[in-house]
Amino acid sequence: MKNRIQKIDAFRITIERRKLARDEKSVRKIFEVLEECSIPCECMAINIDWLAIVVREAERWKVSRFVERLSRELSNTDICINGKIVLLYLENGQMTSRRIGMLISSLAIQDVDIVMQRYIKCEDRLVIGTSVEDADRARKIIGDVIAADYQT
Repeated sequence: MKNRIQKIDAFRITIERRKLARDEKSVRKIFEVLEECSIPCECMAINIDWLAIVVREAERWKVSRFVERLSRELSNTDICINGKIVLLYLENGQMTSRRIGMLISSLAIQDVDIVMQRYIKCEDRLVIGTSVEDADRARKIIGDVIAADYQT
């Protein structure tokens, strides 16, 4: 089971701009600049005045170019790098709504800080973002829950 849970170091970038969520052109521009800078990312959350994305640590060297370009193309925008997180990728786990619910609930009950979660159905991949401090414990909990689920 361990080989099915991939652990990837990442960090959060928050892009702040007044009424960003209502400005489709600006949101589109952010993702266009990310693409032009070849930065793969996951969208963590969007709020009225900010957008948070997660970028793999291996891509950090590309971020300064992204910040420079986005600052030029979108005025009145603040960009903050907010700290490290860990992404846990569960691939080919035959995820069902029940299994995802069991995993997330088990982590929450055991006080694991979940900063994001995504299920990509076409790839059968569940991505769970946790704090660095909780990552190893989360990985063990996930492994235990999945192993117990397969036995039933």
